Amino acid sequence: MTTADLPSSATGAPDVRDLPTLLARLGLLDVRLTADGGALHYDAPAGTVTDELLTLLGRHKADLLRHLAAHAGEPQPESTGPASFAQRRMHSRYTEADHPASYNVASRIELAGPLDVDALNRALTALLRRQGALRTRFARYGGELVQEVMPPVPVQLGVTDLRDAPPQERAARAREWLHGQATATFDLSTAPLLRGALLRTGPERWTFALVVHHLAVDGWGLDVLLSDLGALYAAALRTPAPALPTDAAAGLPPLAVSYVEAARRMAAHLSAARLDSLRSWWRQALAGAPMALDLPCVRQHPDRSSDEGGMVARRVGRELADRLAALARARNTTLFTVLLSAYGTLLCRLTGQPEVVVAANVANRIRHEYEPLVGMFTNNIALRLGTADTAGDGAGAAAGAGAVSGAGERIGAAIDAAARTFFAAADHQEYPFAMVVADHADARPAHGPGFPQAVIVMESQGVPVLDLPGLTAEVRDVPIAGSVTDLCLTLTPDADGIELLLLHNSDRVSHATAERWATDYTALLGEYVQVAD
Repeated sequence: MTTADLPSSATGAPDVRDLPTLLARLGLLDVRLTADGGALHYDAPAGTVTDELLTLLGRHKADLLRHLAAHAGEPQPESTGPASFAQRRMHSRYTEADHPASYNVASRIELAGPLDVDALNRALTALLRRQGALRTRFARYGGELVQEVMPPVPVQLGVTDLRDAPPQERAARAREWLHGQATATFDLSTAPLLRGALLRTGPERWTFALVVHHLAVDGWGLDVLLSDLGALYAAALRTPAPALPTDAAAGLPPLAVSYVEAARRMAAHLSAARLDSLRSWWRQALAGAPMALDLPCVRQHPDRSSDEGGMVARRVGRELADRLAALARARNTTLFTVLLSAYGTLLCRLTGQPEVVVAANVANRIRHEYEPLVGMFTNNIALRLGTADTAGDGAGAAAGAGAVSGAGERIGAAIDAAARTFFAAADHQEYPFAMVVADHADARPAHGPGFPQAVIVMESQGVPVLDLPGLTAEVRDVPIAGSVTDLCLTLTPDADGIELLLLHNSDRVSHATAERWATDYTALLGEYVQVAD
């Protein structure tokens, strides 16, 4: 903490436009102010407050003191910093969405056994203390989005008891309760961005609804969250109330970096030279690519999408999933690239285009110390895909590979091409997707749908797991209808095969059409293994 009774005015430093602009600069630099009478104090990382910034603080001292007085008594951030690239893009889309609940990451956790509700409350509170992204709020100052990590607050899960409800009503009331928990929206200006509730349906039967805003968690981060929660719950059982379990008692190593610091490092990593190199690579990779899909939809794309969405569920059985995995091994690649190739083939068939561009999620945790963090790291990468119907033929053949003949060889060539495309793009995954979209804005119709129209997501970690001592826990996603893209294909491998969920924007794609396309995709996967054999 550095204390300064700053002068009320100064000269010789560049001016800022207004108080919000100065507040943005302070928030980005993690300079936190407090007032003591007429004195202004600041707390900041070493070397952050330069002479020039001190001059600006002095010049705007009176306005800053008034700003602090207006917020006196409110909790103050523990740290602040820039929102990450992914957060900025998602925040913008969230604030404009007609169905913001689609940005909730909701889990239904069925528990059986003697649950200690107080221990779970204390474990969740300790989780908020450990993972700052979960207790972050977002503020916009002078056009800059700043994330502010707030002090942890005690978690007190609400409990709804249905044990005395008539059996014929219990299931319907449970569904209504879960829907309400999953779809309630978050106020991004208020922390935390996590909430939970319990539904009791029997002496030792519970449903635990856990909901986190996507700005605070991604798929990888959800696994980290559940792992940390299980360890902290076990420690809470051994820790006398009301004390919180410590990370050490839970066997959790200290975090080397916070999420807000990771966001700052990711921004610094994209120096001018690195950014130019990445931009050049992506421009070359997508040069001349069709950035729009001419899907045979029954609805024309509206001027403004409502984000109203639907979903279609399908399952790839264990036998077919095993054959797809064997096909991937035979091509010396991953299951995902086989599924990706089939998605490209389906979209090419639907559009009649020789190639399409889809977006795929990547973890984007490019540093080892980011791995144990809960946070929003996920980035999208744009993938240029061809079709197995013509792969390897003529000009479409890979350099030096020559033409191929036969459906099996074409499918193999399409898988190989999808694998090369994906892994090359993954090597350049830190380039923010928003910049890819901006760089290729001229390649899309001026009044057509936005990019991307098609997304593919592989939940490579499989079904999330929560390990609570003395309890059995089954974790399931709660799908929430709503899609800002025409199509989003989510694939989750599990012990019984692959769970397939096709989300669709109802403004663009009817439910019947989405059902037909989901069926076509699963049939295409069967075609891949049958012909490849």
